Amino acid sequence: MGSESGGGAGEPRARDVRNEASGVHTGALTQVGVVHGDVVTTVTRPPLRRPAQVPPSTRWWVNRSGALDEWRRWLDGTATRPAVAVLSGMHGVGKSELARRMAEEAEGRFAGGQLYVDLSRWRDTAGRVDVSGALRGCLRSLGVDEGFLPAELPDLVNDFRTRTEGQSVLVVVEEATEPAEVRPFIPKAEGSVVVAVSDGRLAELVVIDGAHSLPVDPLDAPDALGLLTARCGEEAIAAEREAAELLISWCGGLPLALGVVAGQLALHTDQSLSDLVSDLEDERARLDGFFAGQTRSVAAALTLAYQALAQESQLLYRRLALFPGDVFDADLAAVVAEVPRATARKLLRALHDSSLLTADDTPGRYRFHALVRLHAARLAAQDPEAEQEALALRVTRRYARWTACADRALMGDRLRISPHDDLPSGADDPFGGAKGKREALAWLSAERANALAVLRAAVARGFFAEAWRMAEALSALYLHHRHVRDWIESAELGIVAASRDGEGGNAAARARLRSLLSRPLLDLGEVARARAELETAVAEADTTDNLLLRASVREFHGRLWEADDPARAIALFRQCAELSERAGSRRGVAIALFFTGCAETADGRPGDALSTLASALRLLVDEETGAGDRRMGGRVRVAMGMAHRAEGRTAQARAALVQGADDLEAVEAPHYELPARRALAEIAEAEGDTAALRAHLRRALEITEAGGGPEAAALRARLDALLGEGGG
Repeated sequence: MGSESGGGAGEPRARDVRNEASGVHTGALTQVGVVHGDVVTTVTRPPLRRPAQVPPSTRWWVNRSGALDEWRRWLDGTATRPAVAVLSGMHGVGKSELARRMAEEAEGRFAGGQLYVDLSRWRDTAGRVDVSGALRGCLRSLGVDEGFLPAELPDLVNDFRTRTEGQSVLVVVEEATEPAEVRPFIPKAEGSVVVAVSDGRLAELVVIDGAHSLPVDPLDAPDALGLLTARCGEEAIAAEREAAELLISWCGGLPLALGVVAGQLALHTDQSLSDLVSDLEDERARLDGFFAGQTRSVAAALTLAYQALAQESQLLYRRLALFPGDVFDADLAAVVAEVPRATARKLLRALHDSSLLTADDTPGRYRFHALVRLHAARLAAQDPEAEQEALALRVTRRYARWTACADRALMGDRLRISPHDDLPSGADDPFGGAKGKREALAWLSAERANALAVLRAAVARGFFAEAWRMAEALSALYLHHRHVRDWIESAELGIVAASRDGEGGNAAARARLRSLLSRPLLDLGEVARARAELETAVAEADTTDNLLLRASVREFHGRLWEADDPARAIALFRQCAELSERAGSRRGVAIALFFTGCAETADGRPGDALSTLASALRLLVDEETGAGDRRMGGRVRVAMGMAHRAEGRTAQARAALVQGADDLEAVEAPHYELPARRALAEIAEAEGDTAALRAHLRRALEITEAGGGPEAAALRARLDALLGEGGG
């Protein structure tokens, strides 16, 4: 209002001014000098639209049906309360795209609309997030004027809850790294949902706040191919299918990396998929090849995730990249990082929570994504070479020691060139106790690929003594589960290592490994090569004073001749028995007798064979108590069953075969059990015993399918036909 104090010269005095208003006025502010009459002032603004801020999903969408089905099921259970879902996974796996598709799927469900918060816009260079600034943006979207926004975060949170009390809201929060960055955005209305998108698992939200965890995995090969086809066109992929599949394997199912491949082709039309393969063939440069701008670089995102780790976790991350195998657990991590096992387990979980490790199918075991491993290896390469060498030696010695312990548990007191007097015993033995054999075989089976990778690396680094000892111990696995290709490579590496271990090499180790090598070679039908290895093994063994080794190589040599020249085989087995007796080895004599009996059956003398085999069984197993070597005892009984069958005594054959097969199944020696099951199936079929025939065929099928045997399909077809005929 005006002042009554008079103005300057020529200006009217305030009392002469009449600034009047009446009626209806529209606007934010009406200023008058004198108010009289009925005045109604209204403030109007454009109507507030229901927020729909979540960006649309890409037109290049591939199958995430499992995740979307889980989202729908979970969403149906959130109608009575606000809820949080955490989408987690490594950078570039497609979390944001999935969140957007989820929002589209839920369109119309949230009466209050959909809000979108990208916390990367509010994060400073030190990694701190201005949650207040992001929350102000949400409140503005909900109709709060800037002038009415409070300054403090607690007040902003309270206002957000108040504003979202009436109608359910979906809030998508991207780039969250801490639970505290998500909680302020939880709405108040029943049925509201927050979808937090994070490279980490935000475990505290899940454990304490009850959030629903939705891990996002890389695409499988068919879906990755589908995405690349959608981006590049069917014609381009069909023309270079092999190159496309190789690029997909390098991308490891990451949509971001696949998008980079497609983008390169779109930007450079003269470039082919084969050209990209050439560009990315060097593994050391591959990570930089998957680069789509500074904010979308896989390497840059992994570096940020690495920098956010505690120092102990960073060390384990780098060192695991130097491990030559693919899968690791807390036992190995403890050796790698030189920390107690409990600490190693926590560090592995921290790396997993940060999406830098992927959980393996076996609980407690983890692996790297291919591109993450490249990133970790690049960092590890910067560590001193002496540290890398020491780590490699620690890992090699750990595997050499544990495979030797597993060999001891599985095979007992068999011939070995490797010294076992320094192995742990009692409580320190990882495979001690009643379940030792089962646990040893399970560990060897689980570590099969890792052990072979460590063996390769050991030979490459010159750890020759450890390498040949590992190769000898690994034969305990291969004798139980016939992984013949692995066995051949392991034995060959062991022979190389034994040849370079010390001046002139280790002749005894070479002879032992050559004889072991003959077994998988014979399995593959490479008879000539097996014969050459064994002839060399006999010559090398005879340069030593190890009587048991000299006996053993003759046993292997005799088995080579068993089918073609039984008489020659029997002569070699008798030499083996004599050498074993001179060495004082009861078991060595028993094994020589076992193979002699098998050869006598092959030579048409099953009666002699039964007598010889009975002598072998007495040396191996106490008939009254059953104590002794159940595995070899089972093999002897199967051989006796074959001899009885050759004599035409079917009932005795069946009894011996059943007992031998059951013993071998109990000790998990399926390779030796399979011939017995085949013979029992033939006997059952000849006698018209369909139930027994089905039972033995089922077991034979289990064995062949587990080992990848070529006859599995034929066995399956035969069993299906029998089931179709007689049911059951």
